Amino acid sequence: MAEFDFGNDSSRAGGAESWQDESAAGVSGTAETGYDGGTGSSGMGETDAAGMTSMEYSDPNKISVTIADKDAPLVVLFGSQTCGKTMTLVRLTRYLWSKGYTVKPDTAFRPLYDKNYSEMCENFDSMINSEDAARSTSKINYMLVKVYDRTGRTLCQILEAPGEHYFKPEKPDEEFPKYVNAIISSNNRKIWVVMLEPDDTNRNMDVQRRKAYVRKVHKLKTSIAARDKVIFLFNKIDRTPYVVRPGEVKYAAAKRQIGYSYPDLFVPFTNQNPITKLWKPYNFDFVAFQTGSYSEAADGTMAFVPGADVYPAKLWKFILKGIKG
Repeated sequence: MAEFDFGNDSSRAGGAESWQDESAAGVSGTAETGYDGGTGSSGMGETDAAGMTSMEYSDPNKISVTIADKDAPLVVLFGSQTCGKTMTLVRLTRYLWSKGYTVKPDTAFRPLYDKNYSEMCENFDSMINSEDAARSTSKINYMLVKVYDRTGRTLCQILEAPGEHYFKPEKPDEEFPKYVNAIISSNNRKIWVVMLEPDDTNRNMDVQRRKAYVRKVHKLKTSIAARDKVIFLFNKIDRTPYVVRPGEVKYAAAKRQIGYSYPDLFVPFTNQNPITKLWKPYNFDFVAFQTGSYSEAADGTMAFVPGADVYPAKLWKFILKGIKG
């Protein structure tokens, strides 16, 4: 039976905003001939265009993934579909490469029958460097990348998974799948990057669904370990009136807007320490973010130009803070 495995590496030897997330192929791909990865049938049915078996597609609790490294901190990009998780990973990876870090996919993350994941690992560099946003996102369904410093030391692992497994707008109170709960309860230190966005950039997130998303984040808060860290990432900040110039953001106003758009979101994160709460009212970090600009070419491709480095730089600064504890 498919399961979430920690440490066992035996399973493997509309607008611009619509491109700022994982491909819909992971939930809408049609089945194709089964792929056994050279090891025989997966025993779970044929795989679809995004590498999922029919059982995984119909029941997320059957999804099989492996976190082989039980020590490196996990950075989890948490959010609904079309909130920008995939392009955030793309932009952060480009920034880290430019600063001398090594970022590469963990080939052990998905079983051998997931041909899509194997191809994605093989073509990771070209996919990340593509000027076509569609190419960067069309194949990414699941992705676990590891970040190494100049000495080869593992700093962290960054996990990107389908948004509907964190929050499904049409079924907002649906429980997390088994593999997500396993991630939550794992012994790895975790940094949860909770994705937020302006009111008008995601047609799937109306007022009631944003309130439901708040409930899901609150549920996450009650489930994570005390040492886990939370970063609220206000994505698509360029679509708001709070940017003075690249990297210079009216943070107080932006945070107030999040309070209006996602009522009571910050309440469970209130700092209860009578001393430190005087200068730190909440136990989270808050960062404004922009992946870049998008324009549709005549051939239908979506051209992507990365935004200012100051955005991924600030996000990485908070991630490093969370890694160090």
